[in-house]
Amino acid sequence: MFLINGQLHPGLSLDSTLDTLHQALPRLLMTPIDSDTVVAAAARFAEQLQADELDVGLEEEQRLGLIDFCQPGHLTDKLERELGVQARSLRRIDYRQPRFESWHPLGLVVHITPGNAPMLAFCAVLESLLAGNINWLRPSSSDQGQTARLLHALTQCDSSGRLADFIAVLPVDTAHIGRLCIRADGVAAWGGETALKAIRQQLPGGCRWIDWGHRISFAYLSPEAAQQSALDTLVDEVCRLDQQACSSPQWVLVDSDDPAVLRDLGSRLAEAFERRHAQWPALLPTAQEASEITTRSAMAKLEQCFAGHTGEVWAGAGWRVIWEHHRTLAPSPLFRTLVLKPVPQPLIAETLLPWRTVLQSCALICPPAQTPALVRSLINAGVTRIAPAGSIHAGYAGEPHDGVYALTRLSRRLSVSLSADVLSRHASLDALPAAPDIAGLAIMHKTAFQAQPIDRSAQLYFRSGGSSGTPALAGFSYRDFDRQMRAAADGLFAAGLDPSQDRVMNLFYGGNLYGGFSSFSWILQQMGATHFPMGAPHDDDFSEIAQMIVQQQVSVLIGMPSTLHRLFLSEQTTLRGYAGIRKVFLGGEHPGLASRQLMESCGVSTIRSAIYGSVDAGPFGHACAATSDGIFHLMCDTQHLEIVDLEQDMPVRNDEVGRLLFTSRARQGQSVRRYEVGDTGRWVTGPCPCGLSSPRFQLLERHGQWLRIGTEFISPSQLAQYAGVPVQIVLDHAANGVERLLVHAEADADHVHQQLLCDTALKNAVDAALLVLEVNTCTATRFERNKHSGKMPLVIDRRQRPITEKEFQ
Repeated sequence: MFLINGQLHPGLSLDSTLDTLHQALPRLLMTPIDSDTVVAAAARFAEQLQADELDVGLEEEQRLGLIDFCQPGHLTDKLERELGVQARSLRRIDYRQPRFESWHPLGLVVHITPGNAPMLAFCAVLESLLAGNINWLRPSSSDQGQTARLLHALTQCDSSGRLADFIAVLPVDTAHIGRLCIRADGVAAWGGETALKAIRQQLPGGCRWIDWGHRISFAYLSPEAAQQSALDTLVDEVCRLDQQACSSPQWVLVDSDDPAVLRDLGSRLAEAFERRHAQWPALLPTAQEASEITTRSAMAKLEQCFAGHTGEVWAGAGWRVIWEHHRTLAPSPLFRTLVLKPVPQPLIAETLLPWRTVLQSCALICPPAQTPALVRSLINAGVTRIAPAGSIHAGYAGEPHDGVYALTRLSRRLSVSLSADVLSRHASLDALPAAPDIAGLAIMHKTAFQAQPIDRSAQLYFRSGGSSGTPALAGFSYRDFDRQMRAAADGLFAAGLDPSQDRVMNLFYGGNLYGGFSSFSWILQQMGATHFPMGAPHDDDFSEIAQMIVQQQVSVLIGMPSTLHRLFLSEQTTLRGYAGIRKVFLGGEHPGLASRQLMESCGVSTIRSAIYGSVDAGPFGHACAATSDGIFHLMCDTQHLEIVDLEQDMPVRNDEVGRLLFTSRARQGQSVRRYEVGDTGRWVTGPCPCGLSSPRFQLLERHGQWLRIGTEFISPSQLAQYAGVPVQIVLDHAANGVERLLVHAEADADHVHQQLLCDTALKNAVDAALLVLEVNTCTATRFERNKHSGKMPLVIDRRQRPITEKEFQ
């Protein structure tokens, strides 16, 4: 059964088929399949298998095995374990050097699979698809079209429609294998030494040879651990696959040279076979295989009878244990044939030396206290895998196979070195990702986000505020958080932080801002920057912080505008005399004019709102050196942005102002899909002078019921309810540069002041000295009116807004 371009064919002309496939190669090589596409298709395939919706002729054990293999968590774990996080991202290996590396698909891989493992061919192709390769499969003659039908079903589960182009099944004769390999970048083959040698001779020059030859596995047994349950488990794993898998134990090597101990163990293994062999249907050997079994058993008996060799043979219905009391090893004839040998621990390496290159798994049966020493001895002797007897065939996602990671053999490791002045602020050379499939999804508002249950994968929780006194939590898996912080590190690098030169003090200290402090600590660690995390000063005494800045030659400060203003204001004499702080990076907010002038008077040359984001949805955008405050590059690696009309849920036109909706590309802990964060903005068109190709947007004012005041999200309408009388809120900065919330109220000022502090978020900001709250008594008739409409707005925001890019330039 042929499978070409997603279509099954009972027979095709090999010449025309290869011509068609070869013509498509350049196009497919230029646009490799994305691993996310493969994982998504495999997940849908597993769901259909689970629901028993696919008629592909699988035995129950095979069906369950494929369901497990195709789980998205398993495939993702395998990718990250073998190739690392974001393996195909061509990114700096060190932010201090213009050197980029990534894993890349090998290209065209031809798979030549054996007949003794029916599901191997499907799994091999899926594994190679994860690496992004084009895959041509030549199945074994015993396959009978099974793998073609499975792979066809997999392509039908791909919503992108691209997967089919990367899979071809070509059941050609052995004589034509060489024709499949003419344009191959790699050939993966399974089989014995003779078969593999014949295939390798047909490979073109430079083609990577990915061989998976026969391997030998065994059990190593300490006599004191040989309980009945342990022996039964070992016999089960011998009978389960009739020793046809490379992981099946062929030998039982015993940590003893005492014949009495070996004789006792042989007898007890025979009893275990009697108890357990009927639990597993036996695979009948061929006449040649049966002859080898008979010959091996007979020769052992002859040596014991006529040559005086110590040993014994126990045999039953389809099983046998051959005890030979010497350390010369030979492969078992299989089909439930265990070879019992004395190999004391000091002689392990010497005994296994002739077999070192073909050793695979060892089922270790020993007391816990002996485990570390025996593991070291077995590994040093050449064993590549050690497991309990009961899981010798099981494995786990991402486990090395035959001592290597399979995906590294199916990939190329690339490097790109640039001159220091070329793309000096680029953390990666990746293309922009495609837009996520979010068509038809409803807009998610803050209440809906906070009401949704946090996924069980969440491991890291941050307080994200709340409209009432109850704090809401944002949940991240560590994988989520690591990827989002890597994107933020890329953004801070683009904004101008230089880890090769800068010495950074982190002033996003704890309290309600612990999320920011932890996040920037992680970001700076990712960047390899010299980092001084700093706690909150006691009694607003910043003198010790200023002294450390001077003593440790700190050159960069990161923090919230209010915190940094208070530091510079109280310690301006010290900091002005030091004049060593060159850069100040702020967490998404803009400093007041007085704060900026104060910092500049102390020698600061770069003051930039570097990262824009939220605790609950993660970082959204980053600044760059070429544009003004308030203009951000979208963090495309982790976020997708829509800007929709202020009143209607329709995309804005050109540079119209609208509501910002973010969809996270990297979030397991919570769903972030078309999340309305409450901010407004507009697209900034045209190429950025910094050279980054990511879309840009200008962050404008808050939209709707929430305002960011004193680092907290506060609802003006909620404040009006607490006041209980007509109020008008004016936002500006106090004389010391800290944000001020001035409330005009038609009531007693002291009473309204106390009532307003019932709002938890407002009280937090006031208590932390991040906001000045003032109330004055004023009749509503004297409230300010809009000069055009005559209406009296609830909020008048007189804080400095970011200038436009046009004004900046």
